Amino acid sequence: MKLGYRLLILVIMLTSLGCNNATEEKQKELELKEKKLALKEKDLELRTAESNQKKIPLKDAVKLAEAQFAKYLPTMLNAHNAYLDSQDTFTGDFTGDGLEDIAIYFSLAPNEGGNTIVAQGLTLYKNTGSAVNVIAGYEPDYMFSFLKITKGKIYVEKLAYAETDGRCCPSIKTTHALTIAGSKVY
Repeated sequence: MKLGYRLLILVIMLTSLGCNNATEEKQKELELKEKKLALKEKDLELRTAESNQKKIPLKDAVKLAEAQFAKYLPTMLNAHNAYLDSQDTFTGDFTGDGLEDIAIYFSLAPNEGGNTIVAQGLTLYKNTGSAVNVIAGYEPDYMFSFLKITKGKIYVEKLAYAETDGRCCPSIKTTHALTIAGSKVY
């Protein structure tokens, strides 16, 4: 009989321990769910704060990028002893955030005259929705023409001369998708 009571007490203790473990697990599970919920609430608050910031239209983002380019242009002109021969602005999402970014193409001609290009390149600006920030410059050692911005990539056409080409018209053309890595473009 004493053995029966001892077994009964042992079974009751084990059962209560099992219940305690189950209760502790449920408590931990609830705490984890509460933490996840708190993180979701903070994320929602951040998104709401971002969406409440004043959004600028694309045309204003382009104006901001062009103003930043105009500020830096004298530095480039002095470095190359040149004048601005051409400038074109292109838009498209090349940062993958769903916003149209800005690429400004430029070519520089020598102050002394002639029909050569002493430098050409792209200045790339990220549109944050409320401002634009320069992210990179692309000034390769070959001639190129801008093609398009599509599917998160900027496409240019590398231009090279064949032996029989005139100075005006390079005939070797190769499409190249630019890669943006940090502040470098290649």
